[in-house]
Amino acid sequence: MKIRALLIDIDGTLLDFRQSEALGISAIMEHYGVTPTPELAAHYHDVNQSFWHKYEKGEITRAQINEGRYPAFFGELGVTVDCEVCERIYQDFVNNRLVPVEGAKEMLAYLSGKYSLYVASNGYSVKQRERLKKVGMFDYFTDMFVSEETGTQKPQKEFFDYCFARMEKDLKPEEVMIIGDGLTSDMAGGNNAGIRTCWFNAYGETNNAGVSIDVEIHSLEEIREIL
Repeated sequence: MKIRALLIDIDGTLLDFRQSEALGISAIMEHYGVTPTPELAAHYHDVNQSFWHKYEKGEITRAQINEGRYPAFFGELGVTVDCEVCERIYQDFVNNRLVPVEGAKEMLAYLSGKYSLYVASNGYSVKQRERLKKVGMFDYFTDMFVSEETGTQKPQKEFFDYCFARMEKDLKPEEVMIIGDGLTSDMAGGNNAGIRTCWFNAYGETNNAGVSIDVEIHSLEEIREIL
């Protein structure tokens, strides 16, 4: 059956979150007198991901991500930090120093003429809207579905039930595809919702999450070959 609508992730798919994340945690390290290194930034990414995976499973709240990730990372370095200070510095980079993924805007311009586009994000409602506006991507979307508003998060089926209740009324699951970089959020969520999946695997990772993937791409330019 023909695809009619696309759910598209933001961080790691449209915006280069890893680069903003590395800049943000490096700024926090400098604030607390720790010399930033690429290895430490990469380790923070792993620590951060571990908290996001717990959030995806419903084991912790968004607030507990912020309360836990900084002490967990800096505790290994023997440094005591103020989570509110860390979050303020971090969000400055994540929200204001935005780096679009190569080809993201071109992909949206191409897809918007063929499909209905919707954001599907585990993020903060206002910030996600502001970020997309800053990089000129907001107007390509018919609507935005953000976990802060939905009351649940990817990969939970309830998140996608919320989306379907607000998309075109006659849409069938097999007419929808999700495009995202997250195995345990986007791809697992697509499986839970019974929709098709497109994994944006920009870093050549291995699918070790046990999720089914319909299409795997390594650059956003490849979207033209499948849609």
